Amino acid sequence: MRIDGIPTACDKRAGRHFLLVLTVYFLLQVVLRVTSPAVLDLDESESILTFQHLQAGYGSQPPLYAWLQWLMFSLFGINILALSVQKNLLLFCTYLAMFYTARSLIGIGGAIVVAASLVLFPQIGWESQRDLTHSALMTCMAALTLWCYVGLLRHPAKMRYALFGLLIGLGLQSKYNFAMFALGLLAASLLVREHRQALWNRNVWIAVAMLMLSLAPHGLWLLDHLDLATSATRAKMNGQNASYSGNVARGLGSMVSATFLFATPLWIVYCWIYWRHRDLAQARLDSPQARFFLWFYLAAFACVTALVLSGELANIKDRWMQPVLFLLPLAFFAIFPSLAQRTVCRSILWSAGVFAILILAGLSARAYFGKNTRAPFGELSAQLMQRFPQARTLVASELTDAGNLYLHNPAWAVMLLPQVVQSRPAISGDVLLIDSGDRANNWLDSFLEAYPSSTVRQRGRLDVGKPQDREGVMAVDYALVSLKGA
Repeated sequence: MRIDGIPTACDKRAGRHFLLVLTVYFLLQVVLRVTSPAVLDLDESESILTFQHLQAGYGSQPPLYAWLQWLMFSLFGINILALSVQKNLLLFCTYLAMFYTARSLIGIGGAIVVAASLVLFPQIGWESQRDLTHSALMTCMAALTLWCYVGLLRHPAKMRYALFGLLIGLGLQSKYNFAMFALGLLAASLLVREHRQALWNRNVWIAVAMLMLSLAPHGLWLLDHLDLATSATRAKMNGQNASYSGNVARGLGSMVSATFLFATPLWIVYCWIYWRHRDLAQARLDSPQARFFLWFYLAAFACVTALVLSGELANIKDRWMQPVLFLLPLAFFAIFPSLAQRTVCRSILWSAGVFAILILAGLSARAYFGKNTRAPFGELSAQLMQRFPQARTLVASELTDAGNLYLHNPAWAVMLLPQVVQSRPAISGDVLLIDSGDRANNWLDSFLEAYPSSTVRQRGRLDVGKPQDREGVMAVDYALVSLKGA
């Protein structure tokens, strides 16, 4: 089946210029991140800790991001550069995949606008640069999968089917809510007659085989650790001490609010554009691409609604809707192709450009002036190594402490206290425990209960940094504990 692009107002030169600007933008993001004093936040701290051991699963998140991060650390060393290169490479591939997918459907002018519009999603433009990891990878895999899907419609070759199955398998190992995208894609491909006739033939088994093959390592791990992989997510999803009707009402309201929150400010910009050019805005619901997106969203939201009606999904975070909502710009122009004109493109591109500049400025300002983005982890690491050179294992009660200290001293075996207390791994020798919490807690007592044969050799508090320094100040409580060999 051939998909004809609509006439465009932008030529191939505009497309090349856009891709050049896109490349410069993400290179600039890497430079700003590497040269800024910002510390690792939660998601990046988790990714650098999981790098220590290659496993088929890592708890509540699939393993693909950790595997890719292991590769980047192997190439660039354990540093901010490796973290930033992976993140921005994934985001660049997301924009690139959306550009080429849209070019096949609505032409180059619309493709530029669709790709540039991604920056109007706060979860993609801002949060992905700030800290998100698995969500950035999941969106990249979804965009690449859609690109491959559109390519299959044009040229249904066996290698494309194999690639399609592989991408879906990798997507499911990037973040579990990728399943929303996959189910929507599957339903739409069956319900749009032109797509069904083009795709559903005996070659589909090639895609299924590649899907199962790519999923096998993590799938087998998941069968043995299902509770570990889903318990944290279920706790976030479920209502607390509420009736069935209360959970359903809360879930439906949460779904609506999450959708609007994720799509803001994009829906505001697009509604303004639609209103300004409403004389040109003629919907073409008879086209295969328009019907594809309508069925895609109907199927995706039907799945979410079914979960809500089960009473098991009462709280929906806006980023959980990312697998389906990031396609909104492309769906808009597929339904209103007459708006892919020079004046409309220029208005949206100006909006996207302003947001991109604000994001660059905001991330730079946050790195230097943010409340929780400055901490002298380098000085803290140096002092801990100087005071306790015999300690080879460090156990931190806070995730960000663990991640940042491991970044500054990869020679340590760094663990997170809650996980150590729960799993009780075999450790021996001198172990250094630290806690930077402002509240009184039983961080040391919980470790001693988990390892009753341990002996506290030293305990105290360490203050590092100066208020006038760009890294700021911080204080940690520490304890040096000796354990006998297992």
